[in-house]
Amino acid sequence: MFKKMIYFALILFSTSVFGDDHEMAGPFYAFYHFAAPDPAAVVAAMDKFWASDCGKKYPADAGLNQEVFNGGYQSTHFIINTFKNAADQQEAAEIMRSCPSAITFLNEMSAAGVEWVSQYIGMAPIDENDWGQDSVFSKWDLIVEPENQAEYAAAFAKMTTALSEDTDIRSYGLGSIGYGRNNFTNWVWFGARSIVEMDKINSQIMGHPAVVEFNRTAGSMRKVVNTTQVQTLKLYPRNN
Repeated sequence: MFKKMIYFALILFSTSVFGDDHEMAGPFYAFYHFAAPDPAAVVAAMDKFWASDCGKKYPADAGLNQEVFNGGYQSTHFIINTFKNAADQQEAAEIMRSCPSAITFLNEMSAAGVEWVSQYIGMAPIDENDWGQDSVFSKWDLIVEPENQAEYAAAFAKMTTALSEDTDIRSYGLGSIGYGRNNFTNWVWFGARSIVEMDKINSQIMGHPAVVEFNRTAGSMRKVVNTTQVQTLKLYPRNN
């Protein structure tokens, strides 16, 4: 199990996601999904790592999230890391390879019964209103074929611009996976500060003319793989 964890960590913190031509591009959003039978132990392990000298140097904002409802997915939680650019990914890789605190973190996650399920990383061509200010999210995992990516993004932008004018939507966005797209190619999210507020937003969106038009023009461009209700448990801002 320990060797498996180390191998997984090296993959997760790989140095260059989209190649040398995109060295300074970003931000990159890296998702690490896992099943956790003891969530409290996961929080304790993450707290300990981020309080360590190496954790204080870790070049990413991180968030621990619970998948409250996620259909048949095996994962119960995920960590999302926000890297500003590929240089940050490379620095993170070196920390995870060489820092004793990182090895301890992986050992403690293993001891807590964590089973890693999936990982993917990508960029968000549409990313509005600082999702870090929200704590509840509706997330859609989608398959959009390459030839439809640009048109789908344009339709999504048109819809959300209209929604912003006469609904209470807060953060929202459309992400595109670079690596790890074996199950889906894109993700969409809408954020809120509570489940009650998310329910209110959903009721405003449902049947809105902009959504009806979006489904009419862009619905056939995508396949919905899954929908998830996500709740942020704790944020770990970068210190440097």
